[in-house]
Amino acid sequence: MRTTNSSTSSRRITSFMVRKSGPSDPSNLMGNSARAIVHLRAQRHRKRLGLIFGAGASKALGFPGWEDLVNRIARHEAVQAEDVLSRAGEIKPPRSLAALTHMMFDHFRARKLSGAGLDTSVPLLQEQRIKSDWLRIIHSELYRDVPKAADDRKKSIEAHPYLKSFLDVVKASPLTVNYNFDDTIEKLLMFSRNEEEESTTRGYETIDKPNAQFQKPAGVIYHPNGFLPSRFDDGASADLVFDSDGFQDQLISAANGRYVHLSNHLSRNTCLLIGLSLDDTTLQSMLRQNAVASPGHIHYFVHFVGTDTSLSDETRKAVFDSNFTSYNLYTLFLDADGIRHLADLIRMPDSQFVRFQPNSRKLVYYVVGSIGAGKSTAASNFRSLITYDEWIDERLPELARPQSAEDDASSIDSWIAEQFRKKNYALNECKEGIHLVDRCPLDPLTFPGDKQAKAANLLATMTHENAMTIAQGHVIMLDCDLDELKHRNSLKHKYWEDDKLSSLINEIDLVYRDVPKTVLCTRGRSIDEVAREIARIIFLAEYTPVDIGAELQKHCEAVCA
Repeated sequence: MRTTNSSTSSRRITSFMVRKSGPSDPSNLMGNSARAIVHLRAQRHRKRLGLIFGAGASKALGFPGWEDLVNRIARHEAVQAEDVLSRAGEIKPPRSLAALTHMMFDHFRARKLSGAGLDTSVPLLQEQRIKSDWLRIIHSELYRDVPKAADDRKKSIEAHPYLKSFLDVVKASPLTVNYNFDDTIEKLLMFSRNEEEESTTRGYETIDKPNAQFQKPAGVIYHPNGFLPSRFDDGASADLVFDSDGFQDQLISAANGRYVHLSNHLSRNTCLLIGLSLDDTTLQSMLRQNAVASPGHIHYFVHFVGTDTSLSDETRKAVFDSNFTSYNLYTLFLDADGIRHLADLIRMPDSQFVRFQPNSRKLVYYVVGSIGAGKSTAASNFRSLITYDEWIDERLPELARPQSAEDDASSIDSWIAEQFRKKNYALNECKEGIHLVDRCPLDPLTFPGDKQAKAANLLATMTHENAMTIAQGHVIMLDCDLDELKHRNSLKHKYWEDDKLSSLINEIDLVYRDVPKTVLCTRGRSIDEVAREIARIIFLAEYTPVDIGAELQKHCEAVCA
C-alpha cells in the first residue's frame, strides 16, 4: 500500500523543476519539464493557449531595454534631461524608472511651454501637441537601432532566436498580449502571409484599448501599455503607459474592471509569459487576481537564464515556489535556445511527438471521496485541464439519495457501468494532456451490493470484453469528517442519515485501503484552498498512476477466493 499525505508530497517539488540546465536541446527540456509541455500542447490543440510577451523578447532585434530607453530620451536634443536624471540619482531611496520618466516629461513640457511663451493656462490643443511630440521622441529612440527597410526588418525578425518558432501559436491564438510598444509581432505575422492572404489581409489586428471589440477570431495583438508602430502615423496610440502616473492609472483601471479582456483572457486560457519581469505592478495585480479567482488555473512563466548566468538549485526552488504560490505561475528556467526548443515541442506534430516522447504524454488524475467531499466542486476549478464530469448523462434520481431495497439495483449498476465506459472511452481516445476525472471506476464498489458482481460488470462493460484497457491514473482522495460532510450536503439540499453516510465513508476506506493514493484532508478548508492543494498535487508532486483494471480484477479474485 502506498498512501501519501498531500501536506508533504504536494510541497515536494521534484528535481526536474529546479534542475540546472544541461545541454539545451528538446530531449533535455522534455526530461526537465514534461508535465508543462504536455499541458501546453493540449491547450494549443484546444485553441486555449495564449502568449504574453515582454521587453526581453525584443532585445535581440535592436530595441533598447527600459533603462536604456530612458537614458536615450534624456539625451535627446529636444529633451536634454540628463541633469534631471543626475539630480534624481541623489534622492534616497532611488526613484523608479517610471518616476524618472515622469520627471523627464515634466521637464520637457516646461521647456515647450517656455518656448511658446505659456506658463499658466494652456490650451488643450497645445497640451496635445506636446504629448504628440513626446511620443515621437520615444518612437525615434525606440526604433533607433532597428532596421528601417522592410527586407532588413524581415531578416532581423527571422534571425531572432525563437520568435518565428511561435508563429503558428500566435496565428491560432484568439489573443496575443505584447507589453512592448513595438510592432514586431505584427511584422512577424505580416511577413508570413501567403500569396492569397497578401491580397486580402495584413495578417493581424492590433488593439490598444482595454475594452476594444475584436474583428478577427485569431491573430489579434493587444498592447496594454500602448502601441508605437515602426511608421508612427500608422496607428500610434494616443497615450502610453510609460511613466508613474500611467502605471498608477492602469492599476486603478484594472481594479475598476476596465481591463476585462485581459482578465478574461487569463481566466479562459493557459498563457505562456516570455521576456517579462514580475516587477510590473499591473501585471502582478492581474496575475494575483487570476490566482485568487481561479485557484486551479496555472500559467507558465519563462525565467530567462543567460549562458553566463548560473542560479543555484536553492535559488531556483525559491523563485519557483514564490511564483507558484503567489501567482499560480509554473516557472521554466530557459535560455534563448531553450525557449526555441519549447516552442518546437509545443507545435510538434502528434506523429513526431509520439516518437520523440513515447511516455509521459498523458497524465490522468481520479478524484474520489464521499458525497459532499467536494469532488465536483474542486474539479470545476480546473477547466484548463481536460476534465470529466461525475456522470456523462443526466444523473439518475436514485443516486441523489441512499440506495433502498425498492430500487432496481441491477439497472442502476448497469447505468453506472455505462457511464464509466463512456468516460474511459474518451480517456483512451485522447493521447495527450492532463486529465482530471470526477470519480474513479472503483467508486461503484463502495455502493451497496455484491462487490464481485459490480467489479465483473465494470470490467466487462468498460473494456468491451477485454477489447480496451481501463485508463490508469493517480488517485486523489478527498478526506472529510462526518459533521462537515453533513453541512456541505445540506448546502446542496441533501440530507443523509448518519448511519447511511458513515457506512459510505467506511466502504470508501475499505475499497481504497490498499490502493496507492494521495490523501488530501479537506476539513476546515475552503473550496479555493482545496483547489490550490489539488493543483500542487497535479503540477508538483510525483505522478504515481494506479492500474485501475488490475484493482477491479483483484476484487473479483478476492471474493472468489
